[in-house]
Amino acid sequence: MTDEASPHLKSLARLHDLIEKADLDWSVALDPEPLALSTGLPLSVVTMGLHGREMPVLDLHRQVHQRLEFLRSHRPRPDGKPYSQKEIGDGAGLTPQWSGQLLNGGKKPSLEHAARIEDFFGVPRGFLTATPSQALDRALGERVAELQDVHMAALQQANEKLQADRDRQEALLRRADGNRVRAVSFRGSSSRVKREVLEELLASIVDEEA
Repeated sequence: MTDEASPHLKSLARLHDLIEKADLDWSVALDPEPLALSTGLPLSVVTMGLHGREMPVLDLHRQVHQRLEFLRSHRPRPDGKPYSQKEIGDGAGLTPQWSGQLLNGGKKPSLEHAARIEDFFGVPRGFLTATPSQALDRALGERVAELQDVHMAALQQANEKLQADRDRQEALLRRADGNRVRAVSFRGSSSRVKREVLEELLASIVDEEA
């Protein structure tokens, strides 16, 4: 199986590298269920693709019909019911006859018709017509981008914490150096000055403990 025939393999390799580099949970990062919902592919097909096995390819006619049925069942109307043939036809700018034949598997849509239906259901262009590997490649690419953002945010947070620790240590060192200077001048000071210095030192200690 080549990268040209199975473009998702490159995205899968990038995802593997990112998981190892960021020490992520493999079972979460490569959970097949969200990928199946994102692509409209059967869970078993997504699992095959994630394991580097060749995924079965349907003829375009059957594939479009299968993914249309997926969209109707997984992207229903606000009331939870599937969109009717008329609603899909009206929303996609198709005649009732065309939408009926498409949904019943009697017609294969043109790229223009497919794009209109994809826009109606709010899915990416190519959702209906992409091969299984192309569909999984898109979903994996989105997953890589998402995890990269999470990884970069974690690195930034760690760097900010490291800088804050350094600033705190430098402040303590400066305070310690100041205390040494006070200790030197303390020896030749009057009793009143010594008392003020001691009170100041005590206050600084209390502040550090707080």
